Amino acid sequence: MRLVLDQGYYPDGIYTAPSDEELKADIERSLALGFNGARLHQKVFEPRFLYWADRLGYLVWGEHGSWGLAIDKPEALQIFLPEWSEIVERDRNHPAVIGWCPLNETRPGVCHRGHKPEFVRTVYGITKKLDPTRPVIDTSGYVHVDTDLYDVHDYDQDPVTFRQRYQDFIQGKVFVNYPQEEQYEGQPYWISEYGGIWWQPGAPAEDKKAWGYGKRPASEEEFIERYRGLTSALLENPEICGFCYTQLYDVEQEVNGLYTYGRQPKFPQAAIRRLNSQPAAYEKEEEK
Repeated sequence: MRLVLDQGYYPDGIYTAPSDEELKADIERSLALGFNGARLHQKVFEPRFLYWADRLGYLVWGEHGSWGLAIDKPEALQIFLPEWSEIVERDRNHPAVIGWCPLNETRPGVCHRGHKPEFVRTVYGITKKLDPTRPVIDTSGYVHVDTDLYDVHDYDQDPVTFRQRYQDFIQGKVFVNYPQEEQYEGQPYWISEYGGIWWQPGAPAEDKKAWGYGKRPASEEEFIERYRGLTSALLENPEICGFCYTQLYDVEQEVNGLYTYGRQPKFPQAAIRRLNSQPAAYEKEEEK
């Protein structure tokens, strides 16, 4: 999985695309950078987007907009589960959908997102009943309860320490976001959020409304080198089955996209495509 995070925002319509052509164009922009799919993040995307994903061979994870859901309250399940069930039943016939991820970044001790295993376990189980043909990630990143794939979120901006963290996996030392709360159980493993490099050419250093992860690169070349280091660390690791870079385009105050909010490329497409298209370690093994 060479995926990119797509939040489905548009400058004018916010959650509403200006046209069917633009839904298709977002997929084509992603493919032009060497990605083969996306995490459709914190939004239920419209069926026409999934139609174009089907037609263009674009792999997507279906997700609900769960941010702020008080899963420590019993009534939350009464609201969330019927909505999520309707989403899965509506979209499960789209071949582009390769898996389901109902929740994002639930974890213990965090106010309104306080983690409750029973909530997560119930949603996972119902999702498997509604669609037994696809893998389910209970909650992306942070604390897993029951999950078919194990994913983590990691915004370390240093390619050296980033690489070392996952090299340790080869010796059996597995990175998890909250080791005191969960245990890796041998599932296929991937990094479903990383990068998010802040790149906003011409913006003042004191611009507090805009943000991205890490120190802003001093040049386009520095950005590309950081991107190369982070992405190569994942592609070259035989224990990792995929990645998802944050993110496809800038969104409101988030200026860590590979395209601007207006869908203009920030970098030469060929440069990003070459880095994303490198053969992964396990692909090299299969060729042998």
